[in-house]
Amino acid sequence: MSPKPLPNFTDAPMARSLITVAAVIIILAGMRVAQPILVPCLLALFLAVLTAPAVRWLVGWKVPVPIAIGLVVALVFAVLYVIGSLVATSADDFFKRLPEYESSFDQAITYLRERVPWLAGDLRSSLQSLAPPDSFISFAGRLFSGVGSILLAVALTTFILIFMLYEAQGLPAKTRRALGNSVDMTFARRFSHSVQRYLVIKCLVSAITGLAVWVLIKLMGVDYPILWGTFAFLMNFIPNIGSLIAAVPAMFLAAIQFGWPGVLISGLGFGAINAVIGNLLEPRLMGRSLDLSTLVVFISLVFWGWLLGPVGALLAVPLTVVVKIGLELYPKSRWLAVLLSQ
Repeated sequence: MSPKPLPNFTDAPMARSLITVAAVIIILAGMRVAQPILVPCLLALFLAVLTAPAVRWLVGWKVPVPIAIGLVVALVFAVLYVIGSLVATSADDFFKRLPEYESSFDQAITYLRERVPWLAGDLRSSLQSLAPPDSFISFAGRLFSGVGSILLAVALTTFILIFMLYEAQGLPAKTRRALGNSVDMTFARRFSHSVQRYLVIKCLVSAITGLAVWVLIKLMGVDYPILWGTFAFLMNFIPNIGSLIAAVPAMFLAAIQFGWPGVLISGLGFGAINAVIGNLLEPRLMGRSLDLSTLVVFISLVFWGWLLGPVGALLAVPLTVVVKIGLELYPKSRWLAVLLSQ
């Protein structure tokens, strides 16, 4: 009589789950260690998705592929360089003038203390406990050191972007040669089109938001409109809470410069921009299907920020939406996409 075969440990459902969890943890740990290489690759990938239609358009007009890629990459980084230089200049001047703004804030608190003593005292102590100047300046230093690390990776990002755009031109033919014409590429095409459409529309809406904030701050006469417009552009990638975060520093500066009228006008302006662009324009262009719940947005910020650093926090929502698009297009995982949505 032959001995009974021993049960296979990996056949048990609990064992498979444990192996899957262990594999995910190992992959995440590897991604965190590879952060210096992974971040430029992700930035280049997102830029490639955004600029691929422009390259295809130039190639359609009989422009050679290398020249088309060179023109698009040069234009992208010229725009980023000009905006980055203006923002860096404004930010440097802003931090130099922080003591002046603090003095104006102290004068406003003194005026309030004379009128409403208990409110002024509570307001001053609360603000000092939340954001004392030393901690704010140290936070700003850490933030700009993170930006400096990104700038050091610009050269690597540029080269990766160029190679990605070049490979994208022959990718369909290469895929057919590798997998054969009988392979159904419908899912891959739909996923690529959905991701590209989301990123292009999101960047366009964010640019419109940043421009609107710049116009508002400029008309009001508040200092550093380019800085706050760029900040609003970046924060617009974070739904639900991004517009609130973008409004706080500009409104605070408007309060220091113009008092309560500045707070009121800037608050109404930011509210109007968010109502028109965030509640009317963006849902019409994007569709409600790509909305994420507030809890998912917050968790994605924490997770991607921990995994990839400052760039991960900036790309947290786009990365999560890309995952959601993939889950939504695949029938067996569509229920997970529904759980991630509002």
